Amino acid sequence: MISVFLSMAILKNNTTPNLMAKTLPILVAVVVVVALGMLAYFMTQQPSPQPTATSPPAQPPATAQAPVTKEVKIGCLFDLTGATADVGVPWSYGVRAAVEAINRGELTELQKLGVKLVCVERDYGYKIPEAQAAYAYFKSQGVVAISGWGTGDTLALAPEINKDGIPYFSASYTLTLTKNPYNFFTMASYHEAAAAAVVFVKQYFEGKGLKPKLALAYPNVPYGLEPLPAIREEAKRQGVEICAEEIVEQTAVSADEQLTRIRDKCGDDVAIWVGGTAAPGAVIVKSAYKLQLAKAIIITNIWGSNENTPRLVGDEITKWIGGRLFRVTSALMIDEVRKLAQQGDKEAKLMADAMAKIGTAVPEPFIRGWHSVHMLAKGIEYAVKNGKEPTGENIKWALENMPEVRTSYAAPVKFLPGDHRPTTVNWVYVMNPDGTWSKVTEIALPRGNLKDDFARYGAKWE
Repeated sequence: MISVFLSMAILKNNTTPNLMAKTLPILVAVVVVVALGMLAYFMTQQPSPQPTATSPPAQPPATAQAPVTKEVKIGCLFDLTGATADVGVPWSYGVRAAVEAINRGELTELQKLGVKLVCVERDYGYKIPEAQAAYAYFKSQGVVAISGWGTGDTLALAPEINKDGIPYFSASYTLTLTKNPYNFFTMASYHEAAAAAVVFVKQYFEGKGLKPKLALAYPNVPYGLEPLPAIREEAKRQGVEICAEEIVEQTAVSADEQLTRIRDKCGDDVAIWVGGTAAPGAVIVKSAYKLQLAKAIIITNIWGSNENTPRLVGDEITKWIGGRLFRVTSALMIDEVRKLAQQGDKEAKLMADAMAKIGTAVPEPFIRGWHSVHMLAKGIEYAVKNGKEPTGENIKWALENMPEVRTSYAAPVKFLPGDHRPTTVNWVYVMNPDGTWSKVTEIALPRGNLKDDFARYGAKWE
């Protein structure tokens, strides 16, 4: 710019007036162009304006946020190594599989509601002191509910469970638990199932024109002893003679002596009640075969026989006892679940797929372990959907107030405030000579006032 003005001065002093007149417009034009160019240059060198509080930078479009997952811990008490492990192991498979299915968004809406179940496991070996230690551990871990196991340990823990307000779903179905505010289970009670067995025994023998007689074989533990008053009371009502009682422990390897005494007292035309699990149940069947009690029938509780029984007794004995071995339950058998799965039933398909992943055949307790956790989860779901935190007290409220739960694989479940019996429906199955199982009949006992029904089945109201 300075050089331009110098040039103009030189021209002014050294040129003629005519030349000056001719070149001046050109020089002015050049100066204007140069000035505009320099102005444009300096403007491009200024820093870009920064965003202010009144003009925020553009944000990406908002996206929907997944619900925050809340972990809800439940205690999972198993017998994997003790006297009832023969049924405790498949039960544990069912519990774990149901928890996995629920956390995948199946069976309930808990995943959609942002709730994840966490199973805190302990194996207590069917020993009450270990169950008590496990319960203390569960509390230290902050569980809000427990999937429990045996009768003796559930009864021993009941005072503390109900004081602490922790819903406890046991694999013990003893009627005496149903008046407690925090004890739950999902099958017909031991007492009502045993009474149904007596009704069936009467029907069976009267159908053959014979006087109904019943012998009792059971382990000397709370699980084996609890239903006995119900059997005795129902036998009086039905006119069924109880002709013998024998102890066959869970660890028994032979029942020859006990069945010999039963044969001597009752003869061959007799029904034998099995009050233990599948392992001692198979021992009783083998002793009956050895003594050739060819007319006797054997009727077991819900744990006393299952799909493993043919393997435990062998093919020859299976053919021999086929058509005369019965069991009382409120859940389907494994073959029925598989058939439902093939027919497109969603719940059954979930179970069948879970069982296939285990890699070995599992018997019917798998179904009831699954069912127990499923019903507990339905309670948690009902609480959360009603705007309540999944605490013990709120889960209890939900279980007592939620609608009846129907599944494809078990009797309907409906808990009531002050009456935690889930159902009084019992199904009687028979093992066929080929080792398969078939449903024979349904026996639904009347559901009256709970205290009155305690008296009806010889249970103590304390």
